Amino acid sequence: GIRDALGENIVGIYLRGSLALGGFDPATSDVDVLVVTEHPVSDAEFAMLEELHERIPSDERNEWARRYEVSYIDRAAIRRFESGQRRHPTVGSVGDSLVWYKHRDNWVLERWAVREHPVTLFGPDPKTLIDPISVEEIRAAVANELRIRTDDWADSTGRPPVWLRHRGAQVFEVETVCRALHTLATGELRTKAEAVAWALDALPAEWQPLIDWSQTCRGDLTHDETRIEEVRAFACWAAAKTEPV
Repeated sequence: GIRDALGENIVGIYLRGSLALGGFDPATSDVDVLVVTEHPVSDAEFAMLEELHERIPSDERNEWARRYEVSYIDRAAIRRFESGQRRHPTVGSVGDSLVWYKHRDNWVLERWAVREHPVTLFGPDPKTLIDPISVEEIRAAVANELRIRTDDWADSTGRPPVWLRHRGAQVFEVETVCRALHTLATGELRTKAEAVAWALDALPAEWQPLIDWSQTCRGDLTHDETRIEEVRAFACWAAAKTEPV
């Protein structure tokens, strides 16, 4: 369907995220995909892609219909990605529909994963499309993302956002913070499981119970705000360890 919509504008299709890094867990992971185009997606192409994504069934026939993310980024933008400078067609990051979305600093990490751990569905070696990404760039992106995440914790009423009010989302936050701290300490981007194992050994004892708890509630969608303040404190503690970039 993507090939039909983009025609000669398509350059390549690549897996990213946990599928590229080797940490995919069918119980909790999403299917993350990058589509590289020759030129920015046109309005006509966007309309065809939008219709394609709307056709994917979201009922019991397809458990993955709402567990995937696809971003369409043109060749020039993917080579040296600049956070927030341009919008790209994206499905999954901000809902189930295809929208124009400004990617954040975490896309430095997404590009690194595609380049260094390539899983190519179609197209050339991603190393020919994405410039090398330095350890300094990776650390800077992680530090900025940590600070952004802590700024996103409260809505206009001062309460945590709705998506954080179930255990699975809180687990995601804890694991994401563990991976960020591991990357800041080592300069390496690893799977969440590897980062959690590192955190259990390396982080102060005060955070060990929370990290242990997170591993018992992976994929749990129960509404439970009991640990939200503890998760928030962990994220803020981690963000405070970073220097402005």
